[in-house]
Parts: sequence; C-alpha cells; structure tokens
Amino acid sequence: MSSERQSEKRMRILAAARELFLRQGLRATTMEAIARSAGMAKPTLYAEYSDKDAVFLAILERLVADKLASFEAALNRPGPLLERIGTALAAEFGVIASALAGSSHVDELFSAHRQGAEIFAASERKVRERLSSELAKAGVAEAERLARLVLDAGFGVAQKSIAAETLSADLKLVATRLLGPELG
Repeated sequence: MSSERQSEKRMRILAAARELFLRQGLRATTMEAIARSAGMAKPTLYAEYSDKDAVFLAILERLVADKLASFEAALNRPGPLLERIGTALAAEFGVIASALAGSSHVDELFSAHRQGAEIFAASERKVRERLSSELAKAGVAEAERLARLVLDAGFGVAQKSIAAETLSADLKLVATRLLGPELG
C-alpha cells in the first residue's frame, strides 16, 4: 500500500475517532464504532492501531504538534514581547479548546490525556524552554521560574475554563499581570 493511501486511511480513522470521542466520550467509544464510522472493517483498523488507547494517543500527538506550532507562530510574530507571550498562550490553549469544543465529555477527555502524559510533558518542556529563553533575552531575572509560573497559571486557567468564551482574554490577562512588571 502506498504511504499516501496509508496516511489517508489513518487520517480517516483519527477523524472518525475524534468525532466519536467528543460525542460519546472515551470510555463509551469502541474500536468497532471507530471502524464503522471510518468506513472500514475492524481488521483494517486493527492493522493500523492495536487498540483504542493507541488511537487516542495518535490524536494526542497531532493535537500536541498543532498546539506547539500555534504557540511558536504567535511568539514569532512581530510586536512587544508581553503581547506576543499572551497571544502565544491563548493560541496554544486555543488549539485544545477548539479540539474539545461542544463536547459534553470535556472533563473525561481533558483528564484522559494522562495516557499521553509524556507527550504533553515533552511539549510543555519545549514551551517552557522557549518562553524562558525569550524572557532571559529580554533581561528578566529568574526567567525560568517566571516562565514556569506563567505556564502553570495558564494551565490552571485552561483546565478550569477550557470551554469558556473568555479563555483567550483570560490567558492574556494572566501573562500581562505576571509578566507586565518585568517587561512593562
């Protein structure tokens, strides 16, 4: 099978699974339902993914890649560093909020990311290192510590209100209040 065809098949599987996870929740979604929704036989699905956890991890990997790309794109834009950091935090968590939008299973899916804890931990390290580097270049004392505090606060806000319409503004406010005295 061509790699293009296999990639298309995997994309169909992940799209079907994501839609089912959002609509039914992780626990209620079966491999049979994913195969049916993706328009394929169960053996074809199992040839790509060993189980539902493997499908979920693949979705998390894509989500984390998109989250990192959004953070980097926003941080690399021109403008004042404080504004770019707030926008980058909003962009990063906005990817997750968009991915979970409209689901009544947000709590289950948000907490289920523990299955992909290392994926998220690696992502968080990259974001923290990048933010710390930017703060250090701007002459901020204790750049690493401040980067960690801003990201932890952002995570807490996102976890409590991932579906809130004010999430982006709230994350920008966190960045402004915590970093403003250092960068203002």
